[in-house]
Amino acid sequence: MGTNLNFYRGVLAASCVSLLFNHCLQAEDNLVEINRVAAKVNNEIVTWGEIDRAMTSLNFTSSEKKDRASEFVDGKVDRLLSIYAFNAKGMAIPDSYIEQEYNKRLIREFNGDRRLFRDVLRSKGMSQMEYRDSIREEIIYQHMMAIRKRLKEDVSPDRVEDFYKKNEYRFRTDQKIRLKEIVFSPIADEPLSVLMQQARKVRGNIAAGDKFEDVAMKQGQSPYRENGGDWGVMTSSREIRSIEIREQAFELKEGDISQPFKVELLERKQDGSVGKSGKIAVYILKAEKVENSGIRPLNEVRDEIESLIAQEIEADAQRKWLTNVKADAYVRINLPK
Repeated sequence: MGTNLNFYRGVLAASCVSLLFNHCLQAEDNLVEINRVAAKVNNEIVTWGEIDRAMTSLNFTSSEKKDRASEFVDGKVDRLLSIYAFNAKGMAIPDSYIEQEYNKRLIREFNGDRRLFRDVLRSKGMSQMEYRDSIREEIIYQHMMAIRKRLKEDVSPDRVEDFYKKNEYRFRTDQKIRLKEIVFSPIADEPLSVLMQQARKVRGNIAAGDKFEDVAMKQGQSPYRENGGDWGVMTSSREIRSIEIREQAFELKEGDISQPFKVELLERKQDGSVGKSGKIAVYILKAEKVENSGIRPLNEVRDEIESLIAQEIEADAQRKWLTNVKADAYVRINLPK
């Protein structure tokens, strides 16, 4: 009996040693992966641990991380190049300015709760010193980008008109409608026939001269009753989830009132999707206002186009500048195989 007990003890001990050894190997593999060099810019190193933390903070899935890792590495390289150029010009940011920004964010994002702030940093695997460094890096990058910023006032009228002609599809508007409604839904499990009977009677009163808005305030169960059934906003076809309401609404001309029609009500499911609830209602709609589809006129979108062109010029200038800075720096990127 004693011999068998010693044998089992030996087996158990060996198993524990094996498990501990494997755990250490896995931990070592993880450590190697975290510390693996993703990029080097002059004397600055970017590790995969940094890139992974940045993507994890955005709740990326494993497949998203794999697909977008190079994008995050490039972004980090651009920031380091900006810092390199910033330092080469002999510029500096006072520590007091970083501290002020640090305290502003502490108040703005964490309501001044330092314990919560430390817990969040800890969950991201970041120290307070590293957080301060990230603030400094962000400020320098934004400063260097702003130097090349182009104002929309620099964009010529000819270029605006040319952009408008080539990109008319971007300024196309959908047909929109502003609706008012009267809704009859079951209160005590009334069948569809009873709801339809109530709705037809109300529709007849409106046809006989009763004002739609007055009737809507007194009849039915619409959530917009107090506003005379008014939805209050212009909506396009794609913004109306209910197929029945969408089809009926966009058959109406401005001022038209629909006949009563059945609607299968929708609800949001536990998984976040929207589907049929199994409940029904009867609707009467009025098209209060209708805007036809078309292309927004140039004078209405000129400011928007000037901003878009300025952004394109700015992005192109930044790419050229970063390319020139990169030519003067040592840059090596190690993307995953």
